[in-house]
Amino acid sequence: MPRTVDRAARRREIAYAALRLMSTRGPAALTLRGLAEELGGSITLVTHFYRNRAELLEGIADQLIADYDAQLADLEKGADDLARLRVLLEWMLPLTQEARNEERARVLLNAERHSDLHVQSFFEAMDRKMRGLLRDRVAPLVDPSEVDITVDSLRVMVNGVVLSAVEHPRKWPAKRQRALLDHILGCLGLTKPQTAATGP
Repeated sequence: MPRTVDRAARRREIAYAALRLMSTRGPAALTLRGLAEELGGSITLVTHFYRNRAELLEGIADQLIADYDAQLADLEKGADDLARLRVLLEWMLPLTQEARNEERARVLLNAERHSDLHVQSFFEAMDRKMRGLLRDRVAPLVDPSEVDITVDSLRVMVNGVVLSAVEHPRKWPAKRQRALLDHILGCLGLTKPQTAATGP
């Protein structure tokens, strides 16, 4: 009797195996055969879902974006607008080793951006998603004329922290990343007002 395959689970497994592979061996290792080896199976394990590297990159972007929506929906339950923005920004930062590894894979893949249109499409899809998530959370908090510049500021801040944490992980632990986030949000006026202390 043939084994039933959970297609969604297998696509997710392939996407995260691809990130692991790129993080440890670089983007040149991201071939269908290399990915099958990373997964511990035959090449048909991958080619059943993706015929070539271009389809694989598109599939990775699609899977990550779908997972992002589910992750954020869970993290933001019951949060007000300011808290939703804070949750998103912390989620975007590489606060854990696993997150740093995923970001390392993207940083390494970025080196191929100008020589491979499929890599460029991957990054454009990811940037659209991140900017859309930021815009959705920033818009209720700032004057409409300030939305674009606020999104740009936060996107650049996150990208800078990601690169710094990948390049110098010991210098950019979670505590320092969060401290910078607090500072930037304070500079942008995107924190809850402090209540004045009362008493003698």
